[in-house]
Amino acid sequence: MISLKDICEGIKMSEEVTGIVLELEKQLDRKALSPYVNKLYRRSSWEEGLEELKKALGEDKDNYKMLTCMLVMGIDTYQKYKEKGISDKIFYDTLACFSRFVKEHMESYGRYGFDREWWTPRELSMEEFRLGELEFEVEKWKGENVLSVHIPSDASITGENCAASYDLSKEFFKKYYPEFTYRYYICDSWMLSPGLKDVLPAGSRILNFQKDYTIVEWDKEEPSYLKWVYKNSDLPIEELPEDTSLQRNIKKYVKEGGKIGVALGYIEA
Repeated sequence: MISLKDICEGIKMSEEVTGIVLELEKQLDRKALSPYVNKLYRRSSWEEGLEELKKALGEDKDNYKMLTCMLVMGIDTYQKYKEKGISDKIFYDTLACFSRFVKEHMESYGRYGFDREWWTPRELSMEEFRLGELEFEVEKWKGENVLSVHIPSDASITGENCAASYDLSKEFFKKYYPEFTYRYYICDSWMLSPGLKDVLPAGSRILNFQKDYTIVEWDKEEPSYLKWVYKNSDLPIEELPEDTSLQRNIKKYVKEGGKIGVALGYIEA
């Protein structure tokens, strides 16, 4: 049996946050929280379970109680990984989303915290896995089974790395979920935005990633790219940072009337 400390070490959680969650673990009433926590293991009840859990946890500065509760859930998730024979590496790579999100909170707000509780039931309920540089989520699209591709903020999306991840996903789902058959990979991301062709140099990793996908939708007004590119979606255009060439180029493009938004594309599996 692994412990919360083992999980924090395995996902390389910061020492400061590890200390906080280990203290909060002592205060958790797992029996009282279990009716809400159990709902987070089923996609159909994620939202309901989260709302009930938030109410049960009460005041929760920077969402540390929620973070602790979810990391403790990871202990049960680990046991399910072992039952299926899935490796510790894939477990820790997948749950490292927690330490990544905590780090991103620091980058956005200047302090550690956790604001992605709406996302992480995917990993805890074994609906999403990190395989190499990319993450793959079991989903439905147009009534069909698909693997939804997500690009972690720390991913190195070279052509070689992405090809390796797609290969890993095929091997993984064939071995551990043989009953799950799918025809497509889909991706819904700012990185698929056709507008980036006017921003990035030919041969950029993002544009090369795009080339694999057939784009079928483009929401030009969706602002979520601000969060990923600038770490803060609340800043007016004039105040967006210009620390990287990507930030500078997108800022200039948008100020001149260009659109980034989010696009949806697919690849034949």
